[in-house]
Amino acid sequence: MEPVGFYADITADAISLEGSVDREEAYSVLEALRMGASDVLDMEIEDLQLLAVAQAGGQGLSLLLYDPMPGGSGILDQMIARWPEVVAAARRLVEECPSQCQSACVDCLLRFRNAYYHRYLNRLTALDRFDSWRGNLIFTHDIPSRLPTPPAEELPVNDAELTLRAMLERAGLHGYQPQHPVELGRPLGSTVPDFFFESRNLEIYAGLCIYLDGMAGHLHGRPETKQRDREIREELRNQGYEVVEIPFGQLTDHAAMAQHFFKIGRFLLGRHEAQRFRTDDSWFSEH
Repeated sequence: MEPVGFYADITADAISLEGSVDREEAYSVLEALRMGASDVLDMEIEDLQLLAVAQAGGQGLSLLLYDPMPGGSGILDQMIARWPEVVAAARRLVEECPSQCQSACVDCLLRFRNAYYHRYLNRLTALDRFDSWRGNLIFTHDIPSRLPTPPAEELPVNDAELTLRAMLERAGLHGYQPQHPVELGRPLGSTVPDFFFESRNLEIYAGLCIYLDGMAGHLHGRPETKQRDREIREELRNQGYEVVEIPFGQLTDHAAMAQHFFKIGRFLLGRHEAQRFRTDDSWFSEH
């Protein structure tokens, strides 16, 4: 049997920990941050993934915390917007281990799905770095969108919202309000999500806003509105709304839409009930 290698060529948003002295430092810090984010944000730990990249010459390495969803799920944007809270949650995790272990255990950093790098995890190393580093983020560059646009004959642009509406109906997610304005106050004014669900429990969240984002100038994808859209959606989250952003190019991507519908279902139905959108694809297209 000959060795076989598998490669994936992707473009993804990521938080990078540069120049780590070793894998223990890199994995311990970013795994703590990933777990901290799962405590602060409405996400599963596996929604973000870790990837180690060795530096040329064998001196140190970079570790990436990246969003594996094509086009991004928006989790990293939320994580950055709430960075101080995420860092504080990560620090508590490694400082307040109930077992007060000497490296890592199931009460702090060890999980079944991170078994591959258990040998590198050390809560005391992470705690030392959180105490000695300021934890500031430095932005490097935008990642241009490269999602495929569905063929016009398959999904005309002016039918994109109708396509998403049909999916919501087949999924049994009724009660939405299309093009429902939400007031944010000055200076942003109001925003109009493509679909809006009122909250059934205002103590948990204020409402669910779904945006269908376009490519190449379609829908909400114009470059000149990108920064304003980001500010509006960050403000929505600050005011207690949940926000789901669906790129136009993903409407024909079953795997991507299953993730989006799981997130929508998690808000509206609960995590257990939302699992059906990952196992039953009857909502995705007409049969």
